[in-house]
Amino acid sequence: MPASIIVLNGASSSGKTTIARALQDLWPRPLILTGIDAFILGWPDSYATYPADDGSPAAPSAGVRIVPGLGPAPSWIPEFGDDFHTMMRLAHESWALISQGGVNLVIDHVLIDPTLRKQARDTLVGAFWVGVMCDVDELIRRETARGDRHVGFASGTSAVVHREMIYDLVIDTTATSTELLARQVYDALMAS
Repeated sequence: MPASIIVLNGASSSGKTTIARALQDLWPRPLILTGIDAFILGWPDSYATYPADDGSPAAPSAGVRIVPGLGPAPSWIPEFGDDFHTMMRLAHESWALISQGGVNLVIDHVLIDPTLRKQARDTLVGAFWVGVMCDVDELIRRETARGDRHVGFASGTSAVVHREMIYDLVIDTTATSTELLARQVYDALMAS
């Protein structure tokens, strides 16, 4: 079996990481989990800007700027600057190179702006693209229950993450079990 790249693209709290871990259990060879969160969580706070307590907008940033999102309130979304886009371009290139070296990858992604979408599409050639959908009310419920995220990112990212995307498979995590969804992804990729 040749090395595969599976890209799971969906809103924050849509269940991508859980599906990726279930895919790892199904895969006949090691399937390495990676994704955008490693870079967002690793980004230094000194290069991120946030709205003020009084609601005034965050200052522009070459890294990450948190701005109001388009989903139901509260709704927030990261706006990425040039430095962050450069880092993500290098991440996409490294993932493509790792796959060319024979390593299978599942990428947990949140492609929320045109630059990220273009980088990913142009670089991850031959990837199997999975749109991970979930009802926004369920996203908000999960995000709140998790307690490890700023409330509002699920709503904000859900409004834009699937824009201009073309998928090999679309799944909905609102009410379907992780195991069944992982099996759907696995079977669809094996049949492609």
